[in-house]
Amino acid sequence: MRPRSKEARPTFVMVIALALGSGWSCAPIPPGAAGAIAPTEITSGGRELGVLPIFVTDQTTDGRNVKLRGKIRNPYPEAIQGVRLMYLDIAPGNPRRVLDTALRITDVDVGPGQETPLRWDIQTMYAGSAGARFELGAFAISRGGKALPLPPGWEPGDDDRARRSP
Repeated sequence: MRPRSKEARPTFVMVIALALGSGWSCAPIPPGAAGAIAPTEITSGGRELGVLPIFVTDQTTDGRNVKLRGKIRNPYPEAIQGVRLMYLDIAPGNPRRVLDTALRITDVDVGPGQETPLRWDIQTMYAGSAGARFELGAFAISRGGKALPLPPGWEPGDDDRARRSP
């Protein structure tokens, strides 16, 4: 798989909790709407989990490493503390099958309506495989000083592993 050009169109990745049965989805950023996501545009289950919109502005791979660049936005009226990131390699076809995961925690404070940069280099053997695709999710660790529940697929011991992730 050849690297994507830097001129590739930005991708808007919005995570909807798997526990709600609606899966995760990707769609292009609506014209003029970059960064204009309101909390009401996130499902109530997603708000409870602290789902954060991600704007991927660059995605490149050399067949073994995936480099993601972009922004994570806090659409909530309260500040958030910390972000849990989940990267899932997904097999082509149906039913949906997760091949590999990568977890990361970024210790950042993001004010209401503010953004924080996304810079994540992920090593995965599935990056260059035919039909390779991935899903990316971001969840606030706490909002307004209150801890939020763990996102679906995130186990209690995963925080330590995710903090050691590059």
